[in-house]
Amino acid sequence: MPAHPKSSSTTKDPVDIDSANTDIDKSVDSEIGNSIDADVTSDKDIDIEEDDDISSDDEDELTDSETDTSSDTDESIEEDIGKKINQLRLAKGYSQRKLAKLSGLTNTSISSIERNKVSPAVNTLKAILEVLGSDLTTFFSDEWKEPKARVIVTPKDLLELSEPSSRVSLKQVYNCSATRNLGFLIETYQPNSSTEERIAHEGEEIGTVIEGKIIIRINETTYLLNEGDSYVIDTNQPHTFINPTDGVSRIVSAHTPMTY
Repeated sequence: MPAHPKSSSTTKDPVDIDSANTDIDKSVDSEIGNSIDADVTSDKDIDIEEDDDISSDDEDELTDSETDTSSDTDESIEEDIGKKINQLRLAKGYSQRKLAKLSGLTNTSISSIERNKVSPAVNTLKAILEVLGSDLTTFFSDEWKEPKARVIVTPKDLLELSEPSSRVSLKQVYNCSATRNLGFLIETYQPNSSTEERIAHEGEEIGTVIEGKIIIRINETTYLLNEGDSYVIDTNQPHTFINPTDGVSRIVSAHTPMTY
């Protein structure tokens, strides 16, 4: 009897359950690990983006800060220009009118520059400094020293603002302070003398006749003041002070702003 062929089914090797379980565990761990790594990477990306945002904000604040500082510096420079010109002018004993005349400008221009209402062009500043005995290099030097303000102003410290040939003496009480807002004059009028015709300047003035008589002409109106009388005027209105007598007349006056 012919022998039956062997069955075609293949006998399988025994399954290693422990090894299979290990492979499964490794697969699961790998997937969990990849998931965790992905989450960590995502968190890092978020942190980096947040850091970028913070860095951007910091840069914006720095830019704003630098802009503000630049603005403050520009303003400080402009303030120094007006203050320095004022100090140089007074140190020379010049009135604003005299400085304007010598530098080829108007009194209004000098007043506006000293009060920092306008910033002078380089050529204008050079012309002013030349009259005041200075130059651009010295003017903007770091060695510039602001005069120390005085409390006591002696007669020799008074600044004569009138021309030497004038018969009207206008002595200004100047204490070297660059922050003052009030000007004070001791005025002496020789017999039959007067100030310039129809003076006008910004501000107001208050004064008292302490000797003699004074006529104040404002536009077309005249006022006679006797010794002891006081006046209050708007100096924007053209005005003239006249001593109509054969004797000396004197006034003490204060005006604001500190311009003349």
